Parts: sequence; C-alpha cells; structure tokens
Amino acid sequence: MRVYVIGLIQVLIWSTFSLVTWLSGSDSLLARGVLLIIFCYIAFVIATKIGLTRKGSLLITAISFFCFFSFEKVFWFLT
Repeated sequence: MRVYVIGLIQVLIWSTFSLVTWLSGSDSLLARGVLLIIFCYIAFVIATKIGLTRKGSLLITAISFFCFFSFEKVFWFLT
C-alpha cells in the first residue's frame, strides 16, 4: 500500500514539474536540469520519509519518473 501511495504522490510531483517547465518556457537547459534534480530529490525524500528503504525509494522514483515522462511523450505525440 505504501508503494501505491508513493507512486501517486510522485505522479503529482512529476505533473508539477511538467507544469513548471511549461510555464517557464524561456528558461535555459541548465535551469531546467537544476529544477529536475530538485524535483527528483524531493520525490526521493518523500518516498524515504513514508517508509521505504533508500534502495526502494530510488527504484520507485526512477520507475515513476520514466513511466510518467514516457506517457507524457506519447500523449504529446498523439495530440
């Protein structure tokens, strides 16, 4: 159940990241990279605080990251 809750929270985090990068369209690639690192760190810390181990938190964060952005690319390709 914890993994499910963490996955939902991380989907909200990645959605917020997508919204922020969309709103700041004129930012440089470096600024977006720093923002991505900050959001990844927040997602990892939240997963760790909810109760997963560091390895589990890293795995869930990586999986949710790749799934969300893969689906996002497919969505924008199809629209």
